[in-house]
Amino acid sequence: MAPGERSAQVHLTNLYNRTLPLIRYELTDEVTVLPEPCRCGSAYRCVADVEGRLDDVFCYGGRRVHPHVFRAALARHPGIAEYQVRQTERGARIAVRCGGWVDLDGLSREIVQALARLGLPDPQIEVQAVAQVRRGPGPAKLKRFVLLGSEPEPALAEPPW
Repeated sequence: MAPGERSAQVHLTNLYNRTLPLIRYELTDEVTVLPEPCRCGSAYRCVADVEGRLDDVFCYGGRRVHPHVFRAALARHPGIAEYQVRQTERGARIAVRCGGWVDLDGLSREIVQALARLGLPDPQIEVQAVAQVRRGPGPAKLKRFVLLGSEPEPALAEPPW
C-alpha cells in the first residue's frame, strides 16, 4: 500500500506476546498510511485516524455509505445514550435510547440530507426512541451497524422500534 492510499484491511503480526502471538491477524479497519514521518522523530510509519470497519459499510446499489455518515449525525445529539442503525432497502431504521431530549425529526432530516448528498435517491430514514436497544440472541456485544439481511430483526415485546 502506497502512502496516502486507503487500505481495505490490515494484517498484523505481533510476536512479542509469547502467550498468544498474532501472525497475519486480519483487521477490517480502513487505514491510510501517512506519507510524512512522525513529528516525534520516530522511524515507524504513521497512520491517519482509522476510518472504521470495512465490513460495516452499507451498500445501496453501487453507492457505498460508510457508518461515519450516521455516526457523525448521531454524535451531534448529546441526548443519545445508545443507538443501533439497521440498513433497509432505501435507507435505515435507527433505534436510539435517549438520556435527554433529542429532536428525532431533525436527526432524521440530517441523515436524509447526508445520504442524498452521497447520491442516494429519496433516502428513507426512520428514527425511533426506545427504552432499550435490542441485542441479538446470545451474549454478543451490541452491533451498532447491521447490514441488510445479515441478521434477523430481534423479536420485540413492544411496538417495533
